[in-house]
Amino acid sequence: MINVSETAAAKINELLIEEQKPGGGLRMFVQGGGCSGFQYGLMIEENGQSAADQVFESHGVKLFVDPISIQYLKNAEVDFVERMT
Repeated sequence: MINVSETAAAKINELLIEEQKPGGGLRMFVQGGGCSGFQYGLMIEENGQSAADQVFESHGVKLFVDPISIQYLKNAEVDFVERMT
């Protein structure tokens, strides 16, 4: 299971409205990053569910994760922090 904090869910929903993608969600993925290990990615996606994706829902936000990435993202939590730096 992957969780989204209430703060992150509010920001994701704000972005979905701003990008006019109601019913969309957040794609989470992992890709090779060379000598520094994996890179984790997030992107807003309108209709992100492919046949192989696992779909989670947390605080009203849909999360789309491909079968390879899910093994690295189990029990992850998405949060949003806004700072001046």
